[in-house]
Amino acid sequence: MSDINQQRAALHQRGLSTMADLVNLLRPLLLSASKLTPRKARQPLDGSQLRSHFGGKPYFERGETWPTTKTGQPLDFIMQVVASEGAGLPAGVALLQLFYSWEAFPWDTEAEGWLVKTYGSVSPEQAQLIERPTSLDKPIFCDIIFTPIQSLPDWGGLNELPAGADATILAEMLNAEDPWDAYDEAVTQLLGESDYQSIIGVYPRWLQGAENPVDANGQNLPLLFQLDSEDKAGIMWGDTGLVYVFHDPQRPGHFTFDLQCL
Repeated sequence: MSDINQQRAALHQRGLSTMADLVNLLRPLLLSASKLTPRKARQPLDGSQLRSHFGGKPYFERGETWPTTKTGQPLDFIMQVVASEGAGLPAGVALLQLFYSWEAFPWDTEAEGWLVKTYGSVSPEQAQLIERPTSLDKPIFCDIIFTPIQSLPDWGGLNELPAGADATILAEMLNAEDPWDAYDEAVTQLLGESDYQSIIGVYPRWLQGAENPVDANGQNLPLLFQLDSEDKAGIMWGDTGLVYVFHDPQRPGHFTFDLQCL
């Protein structure tokens, strides 16, 4: 008997065969995440260095310079997230920033033109104001609102989780032709209707198929953040795409970058 048939037989023996069973299999996979929503800034631009925002003034410390490409072209400042505002950043990260070159438009880790910066602490005394380079277009300045949400892996990443194997098999049993439809129905029952969104941590929702980076031992790296195209903040990743950034807890400062679009 093939491994798949053995798994199906094991599910039958456990009495697992319905959509309700699939929903129950997914419940242990639920994890908390933080949704990022841009909102028209209600506070002055001058104070934005020390709070979460899109397109304002980034936090720098004394001795730093504005990030550039290897050829000296300044990277655009996309956003910064401050942990103290309930952002759900990993332990040891007090502030997170993303810089990006719209001219180079990098798609993956190896391409030049993107930078993720983190700070272990934020100090008003150490803060240094660096004016935005005049060669960059004027940004849209937005505050970031954080909303606690529940998250589940998408279909492409489900089978990569040890706890997701049974759910994958049961979804295939419920809908042999389109098992992802059965999975989506179960996800909707648990989370409600959901669209692509900007989030901190937990599970990526892939637009063009799972591309999880791995560490030196072949284990999936954790998602640091997923950033959607955000019209209110003037951010468009290609054709309504998303950016995915992963980090390696064993290698502080090591990040991977992936951009997917329609």
